Amino acid sequence: MLIRKDDSEFEILIRLTDEGEWEGRIIEYNVTRLMPIPHLQHSWVSLDAALAGLTRRWQRLFPDEKPPDFRDAIQPESGHP
Repeated sequence: MLIRKDDSEFEILIRLTDEGEWEGRIIEYNVTRLMPIPHLQHSWVSLDAALAGLTRRWQRLFPDEKPPDFRDAIQPESGHP
């Protein structure tokens, strides 16, 4: 899932790891910076906890905005096409 804001593009990803945990990431790519900015990379025991964690971080980054529906960022399991 990609979200554009001004000069930045945010890559949001939720995936089920081989260990059975849900990993969530928010990474910012900005045209003025050489390296991407990781805002979040964390693992949770459930999908609901991962969605809540991503929502909390997004609200800290953009407190005046309603967070997007992060269910669009869920990646298919690695064994599936």
